[in-house]
Amino acid sequence: MKNSLAYMMILFLGILTVSAQSENHKQKRELRKEFKESLSEDQKAQLEYHKKLHKDHREAFKATYTEEQLTIVQNEKLSRKEKRKALKPTLSADQKAMKKSHKEILKSERNKFEALLSEEQLIKYGEIKKKKKNREHKPIR
Repeated sequence: MKNSLAYMMILFLGILTVSAQSENHKQKRELRKEFKESLSEDQKAQLEYHKKLHKDHREAFKATYTEEQLTIVQNEKLSRKEKRKALKPTLSADQKAMKKSHKEILKSERNKFEALLSEEQLIKYGEIKKKKKNREHKPIR
């Protein structure tokens, strides 16, 4: 009797957690949609350029991987965070320089994009960025 009650409580809490996550996901998606609809054509073009640049940098960086690094990246048992941690000591000086250069370029492009935004758009953009940061820094339980 106690076991079935405990199982029902766990099931209920699991369902409650999943529905809350689903609601948060809907809110985030709606916020991003609202933000993108408020952008002018120039702003949309700048945002797309930034995304393409980021993708190109990622592909260029992956093209420099050694066999050892490829093995780490393709290991499905590791989480993204674990892969990053395992890759870091294997990076060559050239790869580190490339990574730093790409980061600076993307930061500069992000600043250019933010300069094109109105006050209202900056607030929405800040909320989107804030939510991403919160997601990245939540402790794992």
